[in-house]
Amino acid sequence: MKVGFFFNDPSPHSGGVFTYQQDIFRSFLELAAESRHEFHVICEHDKQGDFSALPGRPSNVHISPMAAPEPPLTPRRRAKRFLRRVLGKDKGALENGPQLSRAAAVLARNDIEFTWSIGHYEHEAFDVPYITTVFDLQHRLQPFFPEVSLGGLWDIREEFFSRYIRRAAYVITGTEEGRREIENFYRVPAKRIRVIPLPTPSFCFNPPQIDTPSRLQALGITGRYLYYPAQFWAHKNHANLLHALRLINDGEAEPFQLALVGSDHGNLEHLRSLARNLGIEKQVLFLGFVAREDLIALYQGAFALTYASQFGPDNLPPLEAFALGCPVIVSNYDGACEQLEDAALYVDALAPESIAAAVQQLLQKPDLRQQMIEKGHIRARKWTATDYVRQILSILDEFEMVRRCWR
Repeated sequence: MKVGFFFNDPSPHSGGVFTYQQDIFRSFLELAAESRHEFHVICEHDKQGDFSALPGRPSNVHISPMAAPEPPLTPRRRAKRFLRRVLGKDKGALENGPQLSRAAAVLARNDIEFTWSIGHYEHEAFDVPYITTVFDLQHRLQPFFPEVSLGGLWDIREEFFSRYIRRAAYVITGTEEGRREIENFYRVPAKRIRVIPLPTPSFCFNPPQIDTPSRLQALGITGRYLYYPAQFWAHKNHANLLHALRLINDGEAEPFQLALVGSDHGNLEHLRSLARNLGIEKQVLFLGFVAREDLIALYQGAFALTYASQFGPDNLPPLEAFALGCPVIVSNYDGACEQLEDAALYVDALAPESIAAAVQQLLQKPDLRQQMIEKGHIRARKWTATDYVRQILSILDEFEMVRRCWR
């Protein structure tokens, strides 16, 4: 088959999305030569040079940029276009209907028979069968969080998923919990849903040699600390983690610091104010976006990852922590135990005393902490980006038997 591979090359500031997509793309390039399919990497027109120059690109992988987006119509240009149509000078536009979208046009130009996007399928070339990926459906499960509801976001997400999930040839999700949610909310037949676990990010397996103590000192870390890398959304539940920190440090001669890494999405000032009101502002480090070397140092030096997010069923930071030798305390959201197995300590992250109790358990039982580190290493190596891409390639082989049924 001729397969279109959509890759939008996200910003590093997008966090886990960037890490995941970079790993999958790299593994795809490594494995594509083993496949009998012809691939077209579909990208924005201004990325063509970047992708064309990729070292070691297999001969069955081509670069197919979309046309440059049209500039927005000014009132003057809109009026001229209208007059041309009315006066009969642009009859083709009336007879042929709306022009193909940029995505549909590049698919038609290259005779693409099937498409795969690393992330969501985000265009309207529905005539070509496709794979789409679902990371979460939390707007259905927890619609009260502002980041999935305010300003019409709930309706936007619902329209998006209703259209793209139900028309997909295959829907990819990371857990059986994700499969159940897709079946329940959108009535997709089970045979069109495939569970492919999120891979452990590759940068964690062979991290660069760094001076961890110096990097931590530069970040303001002066002693033992807990770590939580997460964008500042409400659902990341930093608030209850701050309440837990106050309980953990109550009466402690050597209080824990809490290192928070991530970009602000509107909730940061609320959390700064909460830390002040709880009297723990000196123990909380709001570090913003950090370089990967600092990210690695923070994992390697932390007493534990306290992953308090309320959204699942899949998350990458616990996998990163496993690979880098950091014990994991995690919210017991739906799907967490399936993804992370017995390598984490599970807590009710809406109950600060539950988080505090897990930290105290690791403090009082050093053997347990070491045991969690060892289990984490095993779980981290259980599923990689190479495994993930091999599963996708097998789906392409499977669908080829269907696609041969029409021209």
